[in-house]
Amino acid sequence: MKDKVLTRAIVREFGPIRDVVQLENTALPTLAAVDARVRMVYATINPSDIITISGAYRSRISVPFVPGFEGVGVIEQAPQGSHLPVGQRVLPIGSMGNWQTFKDTKPEWCFTLPDFVSDRQAVNSYVNPMTALLMLTEALDFKPGQRVLINAANSAIGKMLIRLANQRGLTPVAVVRKKENLDIFAGYRTEYVLNSSDPAFPQALERLKRSGGVEAIFDCIGGDESLMFADTLVAGGQFIHYGLLSGKPVPPTFWRTRPDIRFMNFHLRQWVHSQEKSVVQRKIDQVMALIRDGVVHTEIATAFSLSNISDAIDAALSGTLKGKILIEM
Repeated sequence: MKDKVLTRAIVREFGPIRDVVQLENTALPTLAAVDARVRMVYATINPSDIITISGAYRSRISVPFVPGFEGVGVIEQAPQGSHLPVGQRVLPIGSMGNWQTFKDTKPEWCFTLPDFVSDRQAVNSYVNPMTALLMLTEALDFKPGQRVLINAANSAIGKMLIRLANQRGLTPVAVVRKKENLDIFAGYRTEYVLNSSDPAFPQALERLKRSGGVEAIFDCIGGDESLMFADTLVAGGQFIHYGLLSGKPVPPTFWRTRPDIRFMNFHLRQWVHSQEKSVVQRKIDQVMALIRDGVVHTEIATAFSLSNISDAIDAALSGTLKGKILIEM
């Protein structure tokens, strides 16, 4: 029977994602009495998946493993007392393993979903929307009207941060890397949209500083650019660092030149693992309402079946498609 077979993408050695992800069919294992079995419907390919597969976190992740931090599915089996009926749609978070037809996990890591959000939006509701919401509601020392700088603002999470900032009454300054991205913010409220590749960019930052600076920065780039951005922060301002698109860490001179800055590395995984399930469920419910209301929305480029995982990986790496790549089980 088909249900007796588990189809999964598996990594047995770290390396470039194209080279090390293998598709295999294996016998569906016996479900542990304390676990829930989720029949996966969709998963996504995120930069965090690619980085993990490369071996960047090998100090805490060992091979073999099934990748995929983000997925949506339905309960196939669950232990008594878990309050997870068969057929219940869930986000099975808290661990990798979503690039497979069935995921066995602890019931406490299965979070329920409302009917008004589609599978294709629900599967994208965790990594970017949750990170954006939590940074603005848990990490930021919020003050109405405060000016915040968001770099890589044309990214999916950058645009979510701007919309959430608009909703919360903040004043966002958006920074992009390309001239063609200056005009993509129709429907967003931004005080400025700055192009970091413009030769006049340092002067634009200086004007921003002279006009009062910014009270917080949301940085997903790192590297030497963090020094330029930090110079616009008011005394005692917040620098919330949540990504490393440059591939380079924030340099030590950052802290020597601005020891007054309140610096935070924000990691979604750390926050989720430090909270009770009811707290995480409430945040997921908030994200779902934001999706329903159009505040956060994920553009989807296309979907590939799990059996064509290599094509999905190629599409994700190509950078030519606008929107998320889904894996359909």
